[in-house]
Amino acid sequence: MSASTGLRSRAQVRSPANGDATAAAAAARERSEDRVDKGRLRSGLEIPRKLLHSSISILVVLAWLSHPNVANVIRYAAITLGVIVSADLLRFQFPAFERVYEHYLGYFMRESERERVNGTIYYLVGVLICLTFYPRDIAVLSVIILSICDTSASVFGRLFGRYTPPLPFSGTLFGAKKSLAGTIAAVATGTVASYVFWSSYAARGDEGDLSWLPGRAASTWTGPKALAPTFLPQLPSPNSTLSLTTLAIVNGLTAGVAEAFDVYGYDDNLSLPVLFGLGAWAVMWLLG
Repeated sequence: MSASTGLRSRAQVRSPANGDATAAAAAARERSEDRVDKGRLRSGLEIPRKLLHSSISILVVLAWLSHPNVANVIRYAAITLGVIVSADLLRFQFPAFERVYEHYLGYFMRESERERVNGTIYYLVGVLICLTFYPRDIAVLSVIILSICDTSASVFGRLFGRYTPPLPFSGTLFGAKKSLAGTIAAVATGTVASYVFWSSYAARGDEGDLSWLPGRAASTWTGPKALAPTFLPQLPSPNSTLSLTTLAIVNGLTAGVAEAFDVYGYDDNLSLPVLFGLGAWAVMWLLG
């Protein structure tokens, strides 16, 4: 399925009979001061959005330490996804709802999202895929990487990308707008985040299923081993014995590649956690 399928843009959803009125309204909004980006620094760094994006990593770590029922987490995330999809469809159809929506949530939206699908939808789909198909710890680390590495790559790419050469295969294998500066930032951030997670938090959230055996050996979990959260097949634990430093470095490199990779133009809120999780699992499985 291509990125142009699925939820349709406002232009596709609204009827042709309202085309002229819609175009006029859009032009008026474009000239108004009450824009989606009204709360942002004009540097384009999207400060409120990035702060929210990064803060999710803290919530994910706290959830990991509290041993939640993953099946319930998946259920609530799916319900939230349904609510946000419904809200998107409503704002595409009804200008009055759109104005209220953007008034309260516009600080966290990109300007391009006014006419396209909300990036939060891709975010939740990526989270649901990771929680369903990956081991718990790799799924959690995938969401942490999404929250932190996407932010660091975006900020450093916008600040310093103009001073670095483009990535090889830019516009084909890697996104045309991805920069070497952003990729280096993603690798560095991913390495640090992985090191901190595996060394300080992984064993504390273990339920007899940790993918990294040294962490599992340090676990104090005495309850039953965690089971797959759904009836769908889940990747088995890689039972990795890599050293902490090696594991953190390969996770960081995987994060950098996943962040830069272009998957048919899909939003990186979806592609980054899914690609990172799959890559991290494969590397831990292959390297032992």
